[in-house]
Amino acid sequence: MGEREQRVLEELDRIKKGGPPRGHEKQRAAGKLFVRDRLALFFDGGEPYTETGRFARSWDAELPADGVVTGTGQIGGRTIFFAANDYTVKAGSIGRYHGEKLIRTQQAAIRARKPILYLVDSSGARIDETGGHHVDKGSAGQLFYLHSIMSGAVPQIGVLYGTCFAGTAYTPVFCDLLVMMRDSAMAIASPRMVEMVIGQKVTPEELGGAEMHAKKSGSAHFVVDREEEAAALVKRILSYLPDHCDAAPPEAPPREPSRDPAEIDEIIPKDPNRPYDVRRLIEAIVDADSFLEVKAQYAAELVTGFARLNGKVIGVVANQPAVKGGTLFPESSDKGAEFVWLCDAYNIPLLYLVDTPGFMVGTAAEQNAILRRGRKFIFATSSATVPRVCVVVRKAYGAGIYAMSGPAYDPDITLALPSAEIAVMGPEAAVNAVYYNKIQSIQDPEERNRVVAKLREEYRAGYDIFKLAGEMVVDDLIPPRDLRKELVRYFEIYREKRIELPRRKARDDPLKRLMPGWECDRDVTLLIDSRGCAGEECSISAGPPGRDQRRASLHLSQIGATDRPFGGCPGPSRI
Repeated sequence: MGEREQRVLEELDRIKKGGPPRGHEKQRAAGKLFVRDRLALFFDGGEPYTETGRFARSWDAELPADGVVTGTGQIGGRTIFFAANDYTVKAGSIGRYHGEKLIRTQQAAIRARKPILYLVDSSGARIDETGGHHVDKGSAGQLFYLHSIMSGAVPQIGVLYGTCFAGTAYTPVFCDLLVMMRDSAMAIASPRMVEMVIGQKVTPEELGGAEMHAKKSGSAHFVVDREEEAAALVKRILSYLPDHCDAAPPEAPPREPSRDPAEIDEIIPKDPNRPYDVRRLIEAIVDADSFLEVKAQYAAELVTGFARLNGKVIGVVANQPAVKGGTLFPESSDKGAEFVWLCDAYNIPLLYLVDTPGFMVGTAAEQNAILRRGRKFIFATSSATVPRVCVVVRKAYGAGIYAMSGPAYDPDITLALPSAEIAVMGPEAAVNAVYYNKIQSIQDPEERNRVVAKLREEYRAGYDIFKLAGEMVVDDLIPPRDLRKELVRYFEIYREKRIELPRRKARDDPLKRLMPGWECDRDVTLLIDSRGCAGEECSISAGPPGRDQRRASLHLSQIGATDRPFGGCPGPSRI
């Protein structure tokens, strides 16, 4: 071995050991793994596939790799990019080259069109190195810009370890899906800064702990107790997501559901006001052990999650009658919209299970923007171009069914079970609204009860599901035991779905920027299919108009190697 090669190997060995002993002691005291031991939990073979920027800041023995490990790793044979803070190096703080490594990794993930994993364990930016770098294009200032550009183009998954405030708290919330360790925390400012600025004394857990973000802010999708659990969860999450917005989600061998579909009719109570757990219904529909609930602790009146149906990935959006009667609140409207956007961005078909009395009413709901946030849910559903199937399970009152992909919102099929009820409002509210004066004029309580019962029955007869099926309000009324079988068929039928939406201004400019010197000789047509991004196809001519013209067809999907995924993928942050 030559002297030059020996020197490289010695430096690599030093770098792989991470920061000084005091950094390792601090990490152990916090009960956290050293970054390279952490990475071993995620990757095939227990180590990264490739590493970049290993010699960053190599002249400083205290700052090996400038405190971050970046590169690619393989999970189940799939290659992903990653960036993992090394807390043993200045508490994982972001310095000049640290930030540049993060940005280069993001740019590489965009070019390669691969998912990216962020393992966040950082105390924030190094104030002594910041200067103007927080706004510089080539430094940490561009980090969140690239997060936004990547949104909906390639999956971004984050795992948060420890407490992260200010700048490092943004990366987790920019991720499509975030896993928080139970003892971790994130906030826009530290408790000390909060006390200094507004005089409020608060603990990290109160300010931005995992439980708070899982239950109240909705910023955490999952909370786990152990690092091994986090790694296993990330692997499972990736099993539902494609590499990029033009790819189809991974498939798996089909499995029978864990609950017999013949039980569905018994799962749904005959009394429309009696609660039940919609997860039991989901278990009778999807493949066994395939349902992964997302944001389970937040706005629990709406259940969202990934599953497989006959081996193929779907997203499930289901009202939860066991919590607040399945009523849609402002928080559940946000939750539903964001999940629909996520599925639409990554070509995941959507199954809506409708059982809701509608949106919440009252001053509290209005002050919490139920109209605006409810509109957000309706907008997400309306603009989703993936296959959508709506199943009216039981109650479908008021505007609730709008957000839940009802017949007017262009689902590919609307199915109903015999327990379904579709109406402007429930019989109790309707009769009271229409016949209030008549009812109040009846003095005898028994007579009043008889009249109310009769009026309610008459109202119910108007929305009898057999009558509505006869009027083709729904496409089909099916026996509950056949629901899974019918869903498998319809999702297969619409698997190659392709629809055309109105052209939008934002989708015209990219072509001109990417192809300077070329001109469109006719209007751009927006083409969207269920397996790919939005793409623009137009006739173009080379050179100045009128000279050396030749016609060609261009799809943005053909230029995926560009630094920026212009015009594609209507991802979560694009709305």
